[in-house]
Amino acid sequence: MKNNLNQLIDIFENQIPANKMIGMKVDQISVGKVKVHVPYQEMFIGDYRQGFWHGGILASIADAAGGLAGFTTLTSPEDKINTIDMRIDYLAPAVKSDIFVEVNLIKVGKRILNADVVLYQKDIHNPVAVARCAYSALRN
Repeated sequence: MKNNLNQLIDIFENQIPANKMIGMKVDQISVGKVKVHVPYQEMFIGDYRQGFWHGGILASIADAAGGLAGFTTLTSPEDKINTIDMRIDYLAPAVKSDIFVEVNLIKVGKRILNADVVLYQKDIHNPVAVARCAYSALRN
């Protein structure tokens, strides 16, 4: 799918129901690198007393964005990516504001891809969460 990044954006934003429901938008995409943002919605609140984002929503965003970065390395429409492992560290509360995500693939092997994912709100140097994701690549 390296050759058609615009098609990947459409699939990611419009054809994956969970991504569409969350409202994920691709800001930048290149092979192995992705920037995504998610506009804040009231339904994302997990701690209603303090108004913080639900950690599960943040994990879903990290996983989806990391998978998109993995898809940028594939060459055939029949190739597939599956999450095999993910670790997320929550570093600060995510408040009632948009979430921004930057993903960098750190290793692209024949069968395994590894991604570093940073989720932040105002400043990438002050992240709300970081994740390390591993994906299996099923290449045809």
